[in-house]
Amino acid sequence: MLSADDFAAFVADVHDGASPSLGAEGTSAVRRTPFPWQRALLDRILRDDRWPDVIDVPTGLGKTSVLDVAVFVAALRPDLARRRMFFVVDRRLVVDEAHEHAMKLRSALAAATGGVLGQVAQVLRAPGDDEGEVLTVTRMRGGVTWDRIWLERPDRFAIVTGTVDQVGSRLLFRGYGVSEHGRSIDAALVGTDSLIIVDEAHLADAFHTTVTDALALDTWSTVRRPALVTMSATTDGGPGGVVHGISAADETHPVAGRRLRARKRLRLVNVAPGRRKGAVDPGEVMADLALRLTRGGGVVGVVTNTVGQARSVFDRIDGQVEAILLTGRIRPIDRDILLDRHYERIRAGRDPADWRPFVIVATQTIEVGANIDLDALVTESASLPALIQRLGRLNRLGRHEVPAPAYVVHDSTVTADDPVYGPARLATWQWLTTHTDAVTPADLDDAGPGINASPAALRELAAAAPADTTAGQRPYVPVLNEATLDAWTRTSPTPHPDPPIAPFLHGIADNPAPVTVIWRTGFAPGASDQWPTVIDFVPPVADEAIDIPLRELRRWLTNNPADEPTAVADIDIAEPPPASPRRGIVTQRRGEARLAPRYHRRGDTALVTPDQIRPGDTIVVPADYGGCDQYGWNPSSTQPVVDVADLASRRGKPVLRIGAHLHQLTAYARRSTVTTDAEHTEPLLSERRGRLDNVLTVAADQPTPLRADTYRDALRYLAEAIPDAEPLHHIITRLLTSTITVTPTRQLNPGTGTAWTPPFPVLLSASTTSGADDDSETGSSSTAYPGRRIGLDPHQRAVAARAAQIATNLGLPDHVVASVWAAGRWHDDGKRDPRFQTMLFAGRRAAAELAIQPLAKSGIDPANRAEARRARAAAAYPPGMRHEALSARIAAHRLTDHPQPVDTALVVHLIASHHGRSRPLLPPITDPQPVKIDVPGLPTLDSADTLDWESPARFAHLNTTYGRWGLALLESILRLADIWCSTRDEEQPE
Repeated sequence: MLSADDFAAFVADVHDGASPSLGAEGTSAVRRTPFPWQRALLDRILRDDRWPDVIDVPTGLGKTSVLDVAVFVAALRPDLARRRMFFVVDRRLVVDEAHEHAMKLRSALAAATGGVLGQVAQVLRAPGDDEGEVLTVTRMRGGVTWDRIWLERPDRFAIVTGTVDQVGSRLLFRGYGVSEHGRSIDAALVGTDSLIIVDEAHLADAFHTTVTDALALDTWSTVRRPALVTMSATTDGGPGGVVHGISAADETHPVAGRRLRARKRLRLVNVAPGRRKGAVDPGEVMADLALRLTRGGGVVGVVTNTVGQARSVFDRIDGQVEAILLTGRIRPIDRDILLDRHYERIRAGRDPADWRPFVIVATQTIEVGANIDLDALVTESASLPALIQRLGRLNRLGRHEVPAPAYVVHDSTVTADDPVYGPARLATWQWLTTHTDAVTPADLDDAGPGINASPAALRELAAAAPADTTAGQRPYVPVLNEATLDAWTRTSPTPHPDPPIAPFLHGIADNPAPVTVIWRTGFAPGASDQWPTVIDFVPPVADEAIDIPLRELRRWLTNNPADEPTAVADIDIAEPPPASPRRGIVTQRRGEARLAPRYHRRGDTALVTPDQIRPGDTIVVPADYGGCDQYGWNPSSTQPVVDVADLASRRGKPVLRIGAHLHQLTAYARRSTVTTDAEHTEPLLSERRGRLDNVLTVAADQPTPLRADTYRDALRYLAEAIPDAEPLHHIITRLLTSTITVTPTRQLNPGTGTAWTPPFPVLLSASTTSGADDDSETGSSSTAYPGRRIGLDPHQRAVAARAAQIATNLGLPDHVVASVWAAGRWHDDGKRDPRFQTMLFAGRRAAAELAIQPLAKSGIDPANRAEARRARAAAAYPPGMRHEALSARIAAHRLTDHPQPVDTALVVHLIASHHGRSRPLLPPITDPQPVKIDVPGLPTLDSADTLDWESPARFAHLNTTYGRWGLALLESILRLADIWCSTRDEEQPE
């Protein structure tokens, strides 16, 4: 039997032997033990039967350990558990410490064989899920890479990290980047049985308000409602309520106390820029000060407020000392390459003997999520919460006996209209000057003792700070009412007009959604009509994207020297209105506006001008435009950008374009690092180029390049010349361990009859299955293994059993479990339509009529779309018709004499919606040539009756009965059970 006293052993077992940065002692030699506030949090939850509303803990004291507490509570008190834990940070991160922490938990539980870890794993594992992982850990990304089936079973425990936009949009049934037919699954998984932990509560007030209001408007009679907890490292702990913080036990704890008293001294430097003699630039001062601090060795951090200022400082430092530039405006692939090389040098708990000088130049992106330990800090003046977060990265583990130096550099021209922090920046600076004198750059040697900036001292100091030193006035949040919530609940078809969710997640402010920008090669000049086709071969994904403010992107694309650069930060800021030219004043001539494809989905890409770009768009620009380098967004760069689309794993199923552009990628990771030994490097790169040329020759020599084995040998030869750590090696390895599909890219222009080929004549991809494609007729009717067929009744029995198992594990009432079982048992009966059966038998009507039993799944390869189209045409199954409509009608007939206590309306709705439609309407399709459908034991049905006029009223009734999120969860149980059985070709005999 587990008890609260086992928590210490649980924490030690999870983290013992981990990276020293994860250890509470800051060294791998000592087993990790919980800090007093962490154990007190566990005791509070067990005593109060609930989580506190706010966790107010200084940075550096292991806030991510709330995940340890959440997992242990789930095992110790299942009645208090939440199956899905969301860690929300409204910030662009370069290091996701919460995700890494969660990965440690997953690995430890997966390997547990006994002891406390084994007991926890045994309790958490869902009955009937023996093959799955105990704890699923995933990271939300943009919709284009976010796997729509990110949790196979809703009865599994999971930890998910994401942003306010990613988590909030899914909670409100409008997941960004999520298809119309997938919204309800994500809404159910976020909006039921979840623990939503919001870090940096002062930046997410609108999100907290909206979530609280939404949950208060719903019914929670059947499923468990979410628990919402905010966290803060500042005195502004968020919306209030029950607050849990540190105590005297933490202050006297040998490790926590050392961190709370970590020695730091903060000094102020006032810079007066201008044209007068002796004037200096703030960026120059920060760079010079950082270089001066490196003379003593160690890691020096420079934190700026904008990406442009960070670039300016980095350019002055780069080449004089080893340095790295970290901003949130960087492609994730580039970020991972940088951190793979440098993170060991800068993380907390690194080798203390390594005292080589190193400089990190960064934006707000390192304030949270990154377990970085600096030996000295130079920061631009900012709001008080931002400075507290930055100082939290200095002497993080309290190892320095001599106070670690920190300097706040302030531009004396800053006013209350600061574009990033508003009046809080100036107010904070003025308040700090009341505690210590500011000096000029020329008087740094006389800066004095400064301010005690230990976490304990800062908490006491900040408690008395004026209110105007925080980030400013919170934005207005619209009042959420039931009509708006009901509109969002209608996911298919989407109502028009559809209320926007952005004002409810961030408040009403002048900060439109950024534009997602991706760089690609292969766009032939003068052939812009071909660009969309080139993109469609390898659709954009978030791993290769950067979010850019709309106004800044337009300025860059138009090359207009009259436009002032937009302040680009790593927190959301208001965009200033465009300046209106005064009458009689002629502005500089506008540069040539460059076109760019706007990508919506495959087959839906249009070329647009800068003025046609809208907030939230995804724009694919030619790599020749420049604007990006290995450190991210760089609008002044005119060098061609490296196309990294081939380095994205795409949900574990990589795609590799075989073309000359791969020459860049074979050397990309090498060029992204500091290389001084050119004599040894050049021969290695030359060998890579030679082996890549061999791959290109294979593609060029085959008239019909469809043989995968030939490419496999050439790829294996290339991979041997690329180090294991480089991303291209990883992608090639994934291909070599998969079934490779070879796709020629030659295109025929239907208007002219002429042929053309993209710069990559061949596309290699890991073969995919239909497992997660449950909302198209082809995907939902295909097996995981092409060529194998699944009978209708064995498939439906398997789905019914899985759905009932999941519903039982979730503790749902008996009549709900019975209803879910019934929906699974008959969900595909609409496939009894003889035309549908002909389609499943590849268009062969005689084979369908002579079959022993009807099919649920055909043997058609879902990747072979041409064959699927031919089968449908041969079967004459009406375009757009959904088998769910007939399935629901059949189920209604069956339920008239059903002996079990089921909710008939619920069963009919679950069947009608089991592919994401009928929320509240199925597509209204008229059958041009109706047929009769014979179902054993039922009257003959007519396919002409396709409209269910009761569906909207039934949908509204069920939302009231089970709750909006509760109904979505019941739908998700059936849909995920269906997908589970489909991906495993699972059958259940009678």
